[in-house]
Amino acid sequence: MNNHRPWIIAHRGARDEAPENTRSALLRALDYPIEGLEFDVQLSLDGVPVLHHDHTLYKVSGRRRRVADLLSADLAKIDWGGWFKPAFAGEPLAPLATVLPIIRHCPNMCIEIKSDPIERSAGRVWRLAEKVLTLIHESEIAPFKNRILILSFDPHVLIRAHEAAPDLRYVLNLPEKNPRDTLRQTGHLWAMGIRISNLSTPLAQWVRGQGLRIFTYTCNGPRQVKKAVRLGADAIITDRPGWLAGRLANQSMEKNPK
Repeated sequence: MNNHRPWIIAHRGARDEAPENTRSALLRALDYPIEGLEFDVQLSLDGVPVLHHDHTLYKVSGRRRRVADLLSADLAKIDWGGWFKPAFAGEPLAPLATVLPIIRHCPNMCIEIKSDPIERSAGRVWRLAEKVLTLIHESEIAPFKNRILILSFDPHVLIRAHEAAPDLRYVLNLPEKNPRDTLRQTGHLWAMGIRISNLSTPLAQWVRGQGLRIFTYTCNGPRQVKKAVRLGADAIITDRPGWLAGRLANQSMEKNPK
């Protein structure tokens, strides 16, 4: 990890400046001195991993259909940017296969495998993970696989993914305050992602005791960032990468004046 300050991870790209999980948001975030990009993937009806976070497409299209309900060709007909600002009208769909080569020089590409009860019961979550792992290892991104992190709130997905691809880094996102009651195996993990409101000294100590790094989300204000730094977070996930880069730089200058 960075010895001078926590990593800055742009949450769904620079989503304070551009429509989340789009090429525009990811590339905008890379304009700043950050260490990583985080983005979500879901599986289209025809098995194409595409970038999207929400359970439905309502934010983007005004309809409550799911990514899994539509073919990738139909998803590509949707305007993925106009909902954010008129300047982004016409923003195209971001399939993972086309996004990864564009951002491959980013130090850390954090791919979150979305998992919910509907997708799990249909067996689609593991198919999504398989597609992602295959894409990483059998495409032009393969030489950069050391820059890939696989994230999920679903520990079972990460365990199976690690069995299939032990060469990647895995991060379990924890909404719970006490992961010791819900997680028994940590040997396959590289880090844990903890909601900033749940991060505490005892929890941070426990995670460290497992030999894991601490990622914390989503830090968009001074108090959250101060807490993350005080508790020794290794990576801070933020919607405001430009703002956070400036704040951490100022803090560093205050600690180390010329």
